[in-house]
Order: sequence, then structure tokens, then C-alpha cells
Amino acid sequence: MKQPAVFYFENALKLANQNQWQAALSQLEQAIKIQPDYAEAYSNLGIIWRRLGNLEASVSALETAIHLNPNLFEAHFSLGNTLLELGQIEAAISRYDRAGQLKPNLAAPQAQMAIAFTALGNIPAAADRWRTVINLQPDNADAHWDLSELLLSTDNFAAARAATIKYINSCPNSFIMSSIAFISSHFRSGIATTAREKFAELEAYLLNLPNSSSIPTQAEIDRLYHHYLFAMPHLRDNLAANSRLYRAISAKYPPTKNTSSPLSLVGKGGASEGRPLKIGFISRHFRRHAVGWCSLNIIQELSHLTPHLYLYHTGQKSPGDSDSLAQIFQQTATKFYQPKTLNSPAEDIIREIRHDQIDILVDLDAITVKTNIEILRHQPAPVCLSWLGFDAPFISEQNYFLGDWHTLPQGREQYYQEQLLRMPNSFVAISGFNFDQTAEIFSRKALRIAPEQIVYLCTIPGKKFNPETAQAQVQILAAVPHSILIYKGKGDATIIQSIYQQQCQEIGVGFHRIKVLTFAPTEELHRSIYQIADIFLDSYPYNGGTHTLEALWFNLPIVTHVGEQFVSRMGNSFLQTLGIAQGIARNWEEYVNWGIRFGQDITLRDKIRQHLVQSKHRDHPSPLWNPRQFARDMYDLFAKL
Repeated sequence: MKQPAVFYFENALKLANQNQWQAALSQLEQAIKIQPDYAEAYSNLGIIWRRLGNLEASVSALETAIHLNPNLFEAHFSLGNTLLELGQIEAAISRYDRAGQLKPNLAAPQAQMAIAFTALGNIPAAADRWRTVINLQPDNADAHWDLSELLLSTDNFAAARAATIKYINSCPNSFIMSSIAFISSHFRSGIATTAREKFAELEAYLLNLPNSSSIPTQAEIDRLYHHYLFAMPHLRDNLAANSRLYRAISAKYPPTKNTSSPLSLVGKGGASEGRPLKIGFISRHFRRHAVGWCSLNIIQELSHLTPHLYLYHTGQKSPGDSDSLAQIFQQTATKFYQPKTLNSPAEDIIREIRHDQIDILVDLDAITVKTNIEILRHQPAPVCLSWLGFDAPFISEQNYFLGDWHTLPQGREQYYQEQLLRMPNSFVAISGFNFDQTAEIFSRKALRIAPEQIVYLCTIPGKKFNPETAQAQVQILAAVPHSILIYKGKGDATIIQSIYQQQCQEIGVGFHRIKVLTFAPTEELHRSIYQIADIFLDSYPYNGGTHTLEALWFNLPIVTHVGEQFVSRMGNSFLQTLGIAQGIARNWEEYVNWGIRFGQDITLRDKIRQHLVQSKHRDHPSPLWNPRQFARDMYDLFAKL
């Protein structure tokens, strides 16, 4: 007896539920052969073709399903998914919109539209879609998370904070995720006190969890590792406590699926073959970014020491990837590799690294970029190390973390999982910074600053800002008449102004002596601010990296608070490398005293300025301004490894 089409259709659904895609495909084709106008069969055929990677066949089948039944929700929704994967974003949005009209109470089409609008760069529309999802499903934790992250990515700080508060109130069963979102939105805004309180609450919760592999979930561990641990050094300078938390979270992070020895997957090291080393760098910041500015000169110099220099881009391609710095990176490298797929970029890059037989793989981003961590966990080169972009990632005892003796003093090994390596001088070197010499926006005249006024400068983002910094800086102003403070950084200006204003009221300093400026659109324009400043005030517990280097390059005395952790010792490293002891403070009292002394003693300021000028002498520059020597030392270290 001949079976009806629905028999084969139902068989196909059973097989698909068992992930037997080819068998399910055959059953659907049989159903369509019996009933050529079977819209649901065509719709499922399109879904399976997408599963099998044949996107063109998927589109064809789904369009046929819609032609047969224009009101078939599943076909419109699935076609949107396939078109989105093909990069046809606007067409995908049209399909999702139609699916949403057919089932207005369903959240899935709205969520997919949010993802598509984000890909288009239409952030307001994406945020509206996430809000619609939340209205439909108030306890949808993923939607709350994605909305808060979206708002933060566009510096909409107040809206992001409001979204995370709603997240906490709406999703009581998502304590870990909502707490992380809350911490991120507040500390990036500049509200460190509130962020610290929630950080401590979550830490206590995590350290008292029962020893169960199901708590927390892997999705929560992922967010804890990449977001919570990122916030930690901005909020606390406690090396022992930070190390304990790092180890507790990284130990639960998803392990690599690769079980092969990394050495069996690559060629022999360069030293044993008598050839120049093959050096690879992984980063999503081969462009105008702090990591880009601080690594470019060294990478350029390394290219003169080996003809085998490989750069692997670990982020999605964006308009910023074609900026002037990105072009120099691409021209410098022997090979500049961009992943072919966005679905599994780590796997793509790992294959490429192994194919290129890299000897030394250098990670520039650590936990700030998930793809980098996935790559490092597979150890695709004989030697893998992290450097520059953040603290050590706590991945493997076989890997390395590179600093210097100032940022990683003797005895720090006990606090790290990676093996520690030290450069002989500083952990970084640059050849200098350009600035916009025609800019008027940051002139003393434009900012109404009198020639005789002492200008203190603080260029730190909201995530590095806290009340202790504001209090110390206002105390300095109180002791130095005719001085002002310029604050310039990315954060919630309203919040930062209110914190400064409160400190001014408590200490008795006129708030008019603080100027909070907006973020500059280009680095060159931003750097023109150093021309009108007298003293640079560094941040703590996370020191300035690029900004502090910029201040020193433009010959400003700096005050830096040195602490325990790597990122609270960067300013100390720069000054020690330059041979300058003045300005290094080990507590807030010393920070204030150095700030006052620099403001009151013009002779001392001039002495430091002259020392900084001499440090850039062409014939014998300081190691901080000598990327050529740094590259040689780095190459020698790599060869020994």
C-alpha cells in the first residue's frame, strides 16, 4: 500500500530530531514527490539544507514554501536565518518582520531582528527589538543581557544602567549574569563604589558555591571569565585575592576539545633549524587602538629581524579595520590573515597557524577577546605567550606572560598560572606619537585658561575612575592656588561631574576649577591636549597605558600610584625605565604630595621636562623610546624559548 506524503514528512521530523540530516532530507524529498504543493515539507527541506551548509538550496526551498503558503511562519523565519548567514541582512530583516506579523506574540523573530539590526549598525532599532522581546518575555535573561551590552557598546551609559537594574529585578534566577551586567554598566560609567559592592557580593556567592560541575553553567562561566574578571583589576588592587578569583573561574572555563600534543601539530622550532623564527601575533586590534599604538613600532622592528612575521586578526571585519594604522600593520606583516567565517573564527585561525608552522605565538588581548582565548587553549604553536593588552589569562602552565621587572617584581610567580617572562627594561617601547598641531579646540584660549594657571590633566575613561582618584585630585587643587584640573575620558560625564562636585564641596574647592571635556574623535586631536598641560595625574588601581606614555612623550611630569597588580604598576615601569623617581606614589597621601610639589615647584617641573626631552635623544634614546632595541631583546628571548 502506497504511503501518503505526511508519512514521509513525519519520518523526516523524527530523523531530524536525531540529527540524521541526510536521511531526513531523503524522506522530505519523497514527501514532495508525492505532494508537490507540500509547503511545510519545502520549509523543513530549507531548514535541513541550511544545517548541511547548502545555503543556496536552503533559500530556494524556503522561497518555494512561501510561494505555496505566504502565511507559513516557519518558512519566513527560517529564510530570515539563511539570508542573515549569507550576509543579506536587509532581506533577512524583511523576512523576520513578516514572521513577526504572523505571530506577534512570539519573541524569536524580534530577537533575530535585533541581531540583524546590530549587524547593520542600526543600534536604536536593535535596542527597540530587544525591548520588544523583554516586553513579550520579561524573564528572558539573554535579551536583558544583549540589550545592556548593546547600550554599553554605544556609550549609552544611563540607559545601560537602567537596563541592568531591570535585568536584576526581572530575572531573579539569573543572579550571576545580571550581576555581571550590573557591574559592567556601573564601572564603565564611572560609578566604581556601586560596582565594587556588587562585585564583592558576587565574589562571596561564587566562592561559597558547592563543588558541583553544574553550578555555575558554562554560559555563566564564559561571562564571568570575559566580563567579571575584566572588571576586577579596575575595581581592586589585591594581588592575592585577584589571583584566587582568577584561578577559581578559569579552572571552570570550557576546556579545549583538542587532545593532541601541540608540538606534534607544528614544525620544529626555528632555532633548531637554523632559520629565522616564525612569529605570529593574534589580536583584534591591529588598528587605531591602545594595543595597536603600543605594538606597531615593535612589530615593525621585528619584521627586520625575521622575514616570517604573521598577523592573525581575531575580530569581525569592520570599517575601522581599514584605518591608517591597520594598513601599516597589513603592509608590515609577511602574512595578514582575516578569518573566512564568523561562525568559528578560532578554528579557522588555529588551522592557519598550524599550517604556517608558527614557532612563537603572541597574544595581544588576553581575556578581552574570546577568540584569542580559544586559540591559546589549543596551543597551536610550540610557544604561546600573552603580552601587552591585559594581565595574564590564567590558561595554562605551559604558556607564558610577558612583562618586565617593574610590573612583575621577583616573587610574583606564586600569583600566576602562566610562566612569567621579563623584558630587561620596560614591557613596551614606542617611537613616539603625532598630534594635531593646528587644533584650536584644546588651546588655552579656547578653554579660557589663563597663561599663569597650573593645568593638571587626567585622561582616563570612566572604567578607571573612582571617588578616591577624584578626592586626591581635588586635594591637590586645594593646595595649589591658580590651578585647574582638566578631566577628559569616555564615561558618563554627568556622573563623573557629580563625583568631582561632591569632592569639591567637601574639601572646599570651587567646582569651576574642574573642566570635564568630551572624548576627542581622533587620537591626533586628543593628543593636542598635552600641549596646554603642566602635570599629568595617572589613574589607580588601573594605571593609564597609552595615555601615560603619551603624557611622557609630550614631556609632562606624571604622578602615578603604584600598587600590587600588573596594571597598577605600568606608570611605575615607565618612570623607572626613564630613570625618574619623582612622581611615584605608593599610597594616596604620597600621590597628593607629589601632585602638590609638582604644582608648586616650577624648577622641579622644568628639571623633569628637560630629562624627558633628553630621554628622546636620537643617538641614545631611553629604552622606553627605543622599539628597535626592544625588538632585538624580544627576538633573543623568543629564540631562547
